[in-house]
Amino acid sequence: MMEMILEDFTRAYDFAAIALRYFNPIGADPRLRSGLQTKNPSHVLGKMVSVARGQEEEFLITGVNWPTRDGSGIRDYIHVWDLARAHVLAAERFAAIEGSEGKYTVINLGSNSGYTVKELVAAFERVWGRPLKKREAAPRPGDVAGVYADSAKARRLLGWECQLTIDDGIRDALRWAEVRDTILNFEGD
Repeated sequence: MMEMILEDFTRAYDFAAIALRYFNPIGADPRLRSGLQTKNPSHVLGKMVSVARGQEEEFLITGVNWPTRDGSGIRDYIHVWDLARAHVLAAERFAAIEGSEGKYTVINLGSNSGYTVKELVAAFERVWGRPLKKREAAPRPGDVAGVYADSAKARRLLGWECQLTIDDGIRDALRWAEVRDTILNFEGD
């Protein structure tokens, strides 16, 4: 809805806008200055970190019968630091993008292929160094087999592509969880 408002606004007024689209941010600032602030996250990596830290009993892999590489859903996980870099590039190149694309443009940010949930779990276990307690479950209402971005436009307009891996995102999320719990006094609550 916000994209429709932005586009309408650019048509009605002397205003230009860029909408950056991304799907499943993961990780934290690699220098640990910021990261997820939520004690009880609802997103996939936050749930895995909660299980690893003993705050939840098990991780549910929801949906395992999709027509994908391994039956689990494909999603586009992207490190928050790559997203931050894209925002800076969009701000720096705003005038050039407006000049070549018009008053309103949408740019997708992603890996171009995505990872299955089971691949993310395997990466988590590799980075964490031990098995994660997990269980397969039915898909959630509204789930789809896969969603990932085509970021060719981001490469063309911003000179951007993902530089950090899902392993980097997992590592930074685990490191940040320790810092966050201390800073925000989440432990023992």
